[in-house]
Amino acid sequence: MLTTDQKETILRKAGVAVPAFPTRPLRAKDHDQPEHAGASTKDLGEDAAKRAAAAEWGKIIDTLYVEYSAARAAKSLRDAEEAQRLGELRQASARSNG
Repeated sequence: MLTTDQKETILRKAGVAVPAFPTRPLRAKDHDQPEHAGASTKDLGEDAAKRAAAAEWGKIIDTLYVEYSAARAAKSLRDAEEAQRLGELRQASARSNG
């Protein structure tokens, strides 16, 4: 099974626009934490926010990869069906010309 980083690399190489890994949590304002909260409480909150942002990023990458994989499989199927039809047409043409 591929890791999220491997999926991201595959998507980037295929030209799919992927979001950057979150380097810090997104917060509406700095005063989201209570003023009386100690540094350790604030750090724990930031760590949890970073983990949540990373988890959300991972879900987005997984979703993009599933969509990419499905599109590739569908294209492969269409290409195989087209090749089969062309082969059948060539055989029919060769029989009628032969």
